[in-house]
Amino acid sequence: MKRLCVRWFVVIQFLLAANAGLLFAQSNSATEGVTCRTNRTLLKRGGELSLLQDEMTLPGGIVVFTNGTFRINKSKERQLNEGQILRPDGYLLNPDGSIMPAFDHITMSGPKVMVFKDGQGEPLTDTLVLPDGTGINPDGSYVRGSGRRSRLVDGQLLTLEGAPLPTLDTIRFSNGKVVVYKSGALIPLQSPNVIIGMYDGTRVRGDGLVTFRDGTTTQMTEGQVITVEGVRPTW
Repeated sequence: MKRLCVRWFVVIQFLLAANAGLLFAQSNSATEGVTCRTNRTLLKRGGELSLLQDEMTLPGGIVVFTNGTFRINKSKERQLNEGQILRPDGYLLNPDGSIMPAFDHITMSGPKVMVFKDGQGEPLTDTLVLPDGTGINPDGSYVRGSGRRSRLVDGQLLTLEGAPLPTLDTIRFSNGKVVVYKSGALIPLQSPNVIIGMYDGTRVRGDGLVTFRDGTTTQMTEGQVITVEGVRPTW
């Protein structure tokens, strides 16, 4: 088991080495990572589950414990919910297909700005001034330190210091139906013939046929989740 854990650690190191800042990466392997079942931590890789025997330290200050909890740097210990997956890129994938960074962040969600700390989100109620002087208002409008005015777009992600974060969208196939997580919202495709376009150029049909931007296609299987690049607004 220790050999398996070492291999997994090497894989994660490789995936994250290219982005040493906040250690976020893009991957279609949506369901690879660590998950929780009955308060035990499991490694999920290649469709197989293996019990984590010892605590695991990941790049980015993430420490995963054997009891289904994890901690980021010196923040408080957090519980992985049943079926939730902490991916190697630092994103948390929920059973419904929604996905967000495990790290503290700011996001535009519908008509309001949400601020997440230690996994808990609260709506912004007053202007938030970032270290560079940018002021973000509760409705998503902002004024940069340079004086430029604009507005956050749905699903946009920032660190608490104001650095932009990669946004991921997902495509989930369950019970023969597709649900897309796009711009921070879950969107069910009501008909097999309905087609929705993703921000990266991927096109998804309601029967689970996915056409990627390079023209290749795949027919999704039951329970499969695919991640694609989300919105990348100017900041």
